[in-house]
Parts: sequence; C-alpha cells; structure tokens
Amino acid sequence: MDLSVFSKFLKTTQIVGTCIANPLNVFLIYLIWTKSPKKIGNYKYLMIYVSAYEILFSVIAFVTEPLLHSFTTRVIVIVKAKGSFFSREMCSILDCLMCAMYGSSMNVFALHFLYRYMSLFPRAKRVFDGKKIIFWLLIPQIYGVVWLVTYYLVFRETPEYTEFIRKDILEHLDINVDDVVYVGPYYYMEDKNGIHDLDWTAFWSMGIVWFLIMSSALTVFVCGYGCYVKISKGLATSTNSLQTKSIQNQLFYALVIQSAIPFLLMYIPSSVVLFCTLIQQNVGSASLFISYSIAIYPVVDPLPSLFIVRSFRKAIIS
Repeated sequence: MDLSVFSKFLKTTQIVGTCIANPLNVFLIYLIWTKSPKKIGNYKYLMIYVSAYEILFSVIAFVTEPLLHSFTTRVIVIVKAKGSFFSREMCSILDCLMCAMYGSSMNVFALHFLYRYMSLFPRAKRVFDGKKIIFWLLIPQIYGVVWLVTYYLVFRETPEYTEFIRKDILEHLDINVDDVVYVGPYYYMEDKNGIHDLDWTAFWSMGIVWFLIMSSALTVFVCGYGCYVKISKGLATSTNSLQTKSIQNQLFYALVIQSAIPFLLMYIPSSVVLFCTLIQQNVGSASLFISYSIAIYPVVDPLPSLFIVRSFRKAIIS
C-alpha cells in the first residue's frame, strides 16, 4: 500500500478532526452548563464529563497518531517515536494510554445508560444525588487504569516480537520498526518455525480486557432496553408532566444515537479484529479503518446532543 498517501490523509483527518471536535465539545459543555433543563439534575455533569472525555481523547489521538495493523495472531497499535517530541518510553506510555481511553470510553456510555435507567425510578435515582455522582464518575477512570496497566505490563513490545514483525511492517506499511513503538493484545506467540503456542499470561490478560468490554456493553444493552420499555410504556401512564416526559425522551434518544456512533465506528470493528486474532485470521490492512474512526469519532459524537435536545437546539438557532 502507498503509506505516504495514507499517512498524509490520516494526518489531515486528525488535524481537521481535532480542530472541529474540540471547539464543538467546548460549545456543547457551554450549552449543557447554561441551557440544560433544570429537571435533568446531576445528569448534566455526566454530559459534561463525556464531552471533556472526548476533548482529551481527541488531543491524545492527535499527539499519538495511532496506526492499527493486524498481523496473524496480534493486533498492534503503532505510534511513531522517531522525531517525536517525547522520549521513546513516553511514546510507549502514550500508546498504552490511547488504548486505555479507547477501551474505557465504552464504560463512559455504560454509565450514562445506567443513570438514564435509574432516573426512571425515583428511589433508585438517589444513588446519583449530590456528591455521590463523584463515585460514579470514577468508575470509567478505574476501567481506564486497568486497561493501561494491562497493556503496559503485558502487551508492550518485546525484542523477540519486534524481530518477528520487522519484515511484515516494512513490507505492508513501509515502516522501520525501530522508528516506532507498538502495543497490542495477542493470544499466541509464534516462533521462527510458524508454530503457535498459547501464551497463558496474555490469555488471562485478554480475559480481563474482554471482561471490561463485555461488562460495559452488557450494561448499555440491558439499561438501554430497560429505558426503552419504561419510556414507551411506563411514562405513557405516569403522572409526570409532559415536559418531564419530553425531556426524558430527548435525552434517551440523544444518548442512543450518541452511543451508536462509537459502537459502529470503533467497538464493533475492533471487536471483530480482536476476535480474528483469537481464531488466527489475519485481517491485515482492513484494520487501518479503525485509525480513521478514532479521528472522526470526537467530531460526530456531540452532534446528537446538540440537535436532539430541544433546549440546546433552540439556543443554537437563536
């Protein structure tokens, strides 16, 4: 493949994406703080939280310029170290941090769905009242730390694997492996004879990663379905005011669309790639799509909140 064209286009996408995403999310934070309906309570802090998270995500993606590549039993995230402002060790840490933010972002949306579901039950909603919200906001950070530590301790580059992928990286990506750092999950190690042996440390570490992914995804689907049932049936016969029902609907559907964006752009493609490594199927350059989706995601994700929540939409028009 012509990496020079790919790199230039990806770099342009990252620059444009960062320049659009950050002002857009800052503007959304302003609207959330000043134009949110009073009835949403502490949920506005969750909305600000996700916008701030996406700003940081965009900045780290811009700094690291992550490049994904699938190679037989491993998917690696490549970050350029040669010519970087940061040391090689710092580039490796930033690479792990990018993976951690990528993974824990799903938990951010899981927390949103949990809040939206709990908010439909007055007594249950109290667990988010006041300063209790701080505890809930720490959960995605805990997930992120587990991702970071797992990748840093288990899935970093090794001299043996570096030599093993040297030729492939040069042929497919026109990259000298000595000029980059990489990190990535795997299940098997392959020797010079092409024999795959299950690496049990990596296997159990990937079990931790999959637990983080599936627990977040399960929370999204269960709470999302519960919200849909409750809003479509329960609120129709409740004594809540029409305004409250309208706000509940707006926030729920904005959240559904906002969550669907990273699921379609990032989580489903990355899960497919990770599964392919488990069954030892090489998807090769197809995994590069995720590099673009990382750059695009912070741009498009704020849009549902801006245009579906009526008070925000009116503020934009006025």
